Amino acid sequence: MDFQFYPTPIALAQKAWAKFKNKDFSRVLEPSAGQGDLLKAIPNRVRPMNIDACEIDMGMHDTLRKLDSDHKVSVVGFDFLAMNQGAMYSHVIMNPPFAHGVQHVLHAWEIIWDGEIVAILNAETLRNPFSAERRQLNELIARHGSVEFIEGGFAGTDALRKTNVDVALVWLKKTSEVGSFVVADILTRMKKDEGPVDEPQFVQHDLIIPATMIENFVAMFDQAVAAARESVKYQSRAEFLGNRIGLSMSEMMGERNERNGESASQKATTLFSNIYMDLKDRAWTNVLRTADFTSKLSSGAQKKVHESFEQIKQMQFTTQNVHGFLQGILESQGSIQNDMVCEAFDLITRYHSDNLCYYKGWKSNDKHRTLGMRLKTTRFVIPRCGESYFRNSITYGSRQMMRDIDKVFSLLDGVEEPEVSLSWLFDKQMDMLCSGERLSSSYFDVRFYPGVGTVHFFPKRKDLMDRLNLIVGKQRQWLPPNVDAVSKPFWQQYERAESMDRQLRAKGAEAIMQRLNWMDESEKAVAYGKMNSILTEVHEKNGISDFSIECKPETTANQQMLLLAA
Repeated sequence: MDFQFYPTPIALAQKAWAKFKNKDFSRVLEPSAGQGDLLKAIPNRVRPMNIDACEIDMGMHDTLRKLDSDHKVSVVGFDFLAMNQGAMYSHVIMNPPFAHGVQHVLHAWEIIWDGEIVAILNAETLRNPFSAERRQLNELIARHGSVEFIEGGFAGTDALRKTNVDVALVWLKKTSEVGSFVVADILTRMKKDEGPVDEPQFVQHDLIIPATMIENFVAMFDQAVAAARESVKYQSRAEFLGNRIGLSMSEMMGERNERNGESASQKATTLFSNIYMDLKDRAWTNVLRTADFTSKLSSGAQKKVHESFEQIKQMQFTTQNVHGFLQGILESQGSIQNDMVCEAFDLITRYHSDNLCYYKGWKSNDKHRTLGMRLKTTRFVIPRCGESYFRNSITYGSRQMMRDIDKVFSLLDGVEEPEVSLSWLFDKQMDMLCSGERLSSSYFDVRFYPGVGTVHFFPKRKDLMDRLNLIVGKQRQWLPPNVDAVSKPFWQQYERAESMDRQLRAKGAEAIMQRLNWMDESEKAVAYGKMNSILTEVHEKNGISDFSIECKPETTANQQMLLLAA
């Protein structure tokens, strides 16, 4: 797709920033940000500010968020022309696609409340006003701004993509209705002595329920934004009148004797921006909560989703963006679920080396073969599940761990939740567990050892343990991407790893296993080499010959079987 991407040369970008008359940049919008060339030219003397960016090419979004800048850049949307809220911006600076430049400037003028616009356009847009839109833009410039024509603005040595066209550097200033609203009819009211200023009359509209819940969320959000805008207008008017009346007692006593230097319009814009950002945060959070997606995730997976959500909630709250967010969740579910399984594997293996057995991994390099790992399917032990200060309970962290294990095994089983959960056992049956009884959940028999805080898990479903091991093996690249990639002996040593574990430990592997989690990379390389030698010796003793661990050169599409379905 041709996005008409012409990066702004640094000299032209600097001239654009210099056009702004008001140097108090409270919140700035860049509607077609590209890879951030305009934003890189922000003058050094400008204090850190909030910058929102739109960019239709999604591949640029990461670059924009990672700009090496003192200013915070948030990506708030894809298509600027689909944005319907802009009252929070004090400044808009843009280098839009030349073919749509006039539409971008007119749309910016429509959505901002009180602020300045600087735009880099093709000079022909203004010199040849053949359309109604071009004539409208020329009229706006004549009444509210100015234009400077620059010959060959994209033809200099600093232009990454050169084009020999003249550009028009447009500056516009839109003044909000706040000033006229605040002072309207004040003198008349004072002369007639009609009493206090009229209170605002809020018209209540019945909300027409749209066809979908998403449309309903967006409609409610838009109404809240409109109400906030009206509220800011009346608040500004009240402050203006209060200032005209005189100082309060606290100001007279010196407790607050410095006036904010901002104009009424600037104050209103800042106030509305804060309210708007809060409303948008609430709206996006409501979507995430209503989707009920995170309730099925482990604590680690929830944390990752919430971290990415910090970027998502910067987006404009529109029907299109909400649908895009939910579609993104659906497309990333497989990756998130795989991460959950790996997280459970790491949780179980972190503190107890006896939970693991080892095999030769699929990949290799010149130094050492990859060491593959799998959970034992008969029993694993998790220490440090201490009792809490409250009687008949374990600590919050331990309860969360039990919930995470339940969620992963429910995922592996393809059900919403287990009929009998681990968290239920440790919540409702703690007395019996503390007395040493072995109790059953849907997926495990468990035995708890109070005092030392150790839990022994005895898996009841070998098929789920096998599936977990296959998923982790594939994710960590210990197993091949398809089942026919390696020879039969490879799968023999993988399947028999648990039965050969005792022999492996007897030959000195135990000491290596206990230290693997604490080794640096160079130490691990040596340890893996030693483990590989021990594995070879044990394999030969059990009649498993050496095997190729490289992929076969040819595999067919029919051989591409998903390990998850195995």
